[in-house]
Amino acid sequence: MSKTEPSGDELDRDTITANTLANWLNEHGPDWVLEIEPLDEETEYVGFVDGRFRAYTERGINFVALDYLDDIADRARKIDYVSLEDSPLERSEDEDDES
Repeated sequence: MSKTEPSGDELDRDTITANTLANWLNEHGPDWVLEIEPLDEETEYVGFVDGRFRAYTERGINFVALDYLDDIADRARKIDYVSLEDSPLERSEDEDDES
C-alpha cells in the first residue's frame, strides 16, 4: 500500500459511523492509524494491523470488533490520523518474535 497521506475529509465527528471508520481503515491501513479522542477517556488509536482491527488504550493493545467501532464513533470528540510508525500500534508481537 502507498504511504501517501490520506484525506481526512470523511472523518467529521458529527457524521462519522462505524462503517465509515471501517472503510477508512481498510483503505488506508496498515500505513495509517486513527487517533480518536473520546469524550470521556484517554486518546485511543485504532488501526487495521496484520489483517485485524486493533485498538490501543491505556490498558494496552486489543483486537476489536465492528461494534466497538460503532461505540467509539458515538463517543468521539476529535478524530485524526497518524502514521503507523507514530502510533502505539507500530509493531505486533508476532513481528517482534520474528526479528
